[in-house]
Amino acid sequence: MKSIYSICEHKGQRWCVSLDQKLVETELSPAMAITLARRLAREYHDATGVPALVEFVGGEEPIVLGSYGVH
Repeated sequence: MKSIYSICEHKGQRWCVSLDQKLVETELSPAMAITLARRLAREYHDATGVPALVEFVGGEEPIVLGSYGVH
């Protein structure tokens, strides 16, 4: 099993980060959302050994922005 940190648009030009469909943080700039999601995914993988992905959600398919422990 892996954890998926998703970045998506929230309330117009602000962005949010969610973990497995639960909001973690809202009202972020795109750069802050990407930085936060990557840090959280990396820390989670380092602490648990469980694979973690960072995905941008907004089009037809998510775009993977980072992967930790995923082969």
